[in-house]
Amino acid sequence: MKINSLILFFKGTAMGLADLVPGISGGTIALITNIYMELINTIKSFNIRSIKLLFELKFKKFYSSTNLKFLIPLVLGILFSIFFFASFFTKVIEYYPIHIFSLFFGLIFFSAFLILRNLNARNLLDFSFFFVGLFLGIIITLIKPIPESDSLFSIFLSGLIAICAMILPGISGSTILLVLGKYTLILDSIKNLDFQIIFVFGIGTLFGVIFFSRIISWLLNKYYTRLMFFLSGIMIGSLNKIWPWKIENNIVSPFEYSETLNQSNYFLESTFIFLIAGFFIFIFELRKKKI
Repeated sequence: MKINSLILFFKGTAMGLADLVPGISGGTIALITNIYMELINTIKSFNIRSIKLLFELKFKKFYSSTNLKFLIPLVLGILFSIFFFASFFTKVIEYYPIHIFSLFFGLIFFSAFLILRNLNARNLLDFSFFFVGLFLGIIITLIKPIPESDSLFSIFLSGLIAICAMILPGISGSTILLVLGKYTLILDSIKNLDFQIIFVFGIGTLFGVIFFSRIISWLLNKYYTRLMFFLSGIMIGSLNKIWPWKIENNIVSPFEYSETLNQSNYFLESTFIFLIAGFFIFIFELRKKKI
C-alpha cells in the first residue's frame, strides 16, 4: 500500500513538473503513466452525495466513495512539484532547453504513437477525429497571447479554463495561461506566495476540474475510440510548441540553429534523450499489458 502511494506521489510530481512547462500537459503524463481513466473517474466521484457524507462526519465512507487513497498522494505530488520546483525547473529549462524539450518531445511523440497503434477505427469518421485534434492542437499553440490582466475575475476564469486544458492530454495548461496572459502572473504568485491570487486561481481550477471531469468521463464511456483519436491528434499537433530548436520562437532545424546562433545544437545528446524517452514509454506499455 505504501509503495503504491509513493508511486502515485512520483506520478503526481511528474504531472506537476509537466504543467509548469508551456507545451506539456499534466493529463499527458497521467495518460503515459496509466492513471488517466482512474483520475477522471476519481474527480467525477466528488458530488453532492459525497459532500453530504463529509458534512455528516462520515469520514470513512467519504474516503472510500471518493477514492482518496488514490487522489491524496497524487495531488500531494503535484503540489510538491509546483511549489518546490517552480523556480528550479524554470532555471533548468532556461539553461538546458534543448535537452528538456527533447525529453518531453519524445515522451509525447511515442505516447501518441502507441495510443494510435492500440486503437481500432471502425470507420473513417472515427479516424477523422485524429485530424480534428491535430488541427486544434496546432491552432492552440499558434494563438497570440492576450495582454496580461491581474483582475481577480480574469484570474478565476484563467484557472477555470487552464485546468480543463491540464486534464486533456496534449493541451498544455501552461500554454493556455500564456495565451490568456496569466502564465508569468501565476508563476510569480507561486514563487512569492501571493495567497490571494493563488486562492482565486485555485477556486477557478476547482470549479473547472469538477465540471469538466464529468464531460470527459461521459465521453470516455460513450465515445472512447473517437476521444482517444482526438486526444492523440492534439498531442501530435501541440508538439511544435516544444520543438527543441527555436530562434525567437520560430522552429528551425538543428543545423540552422547552430549556424545562426553559433552555438552547439546538442543534436547527438538530444537524439539520445529522445530515444531514451521512447524506450521508457515502451517499457510502460509492456508493463501495462502484464498487469
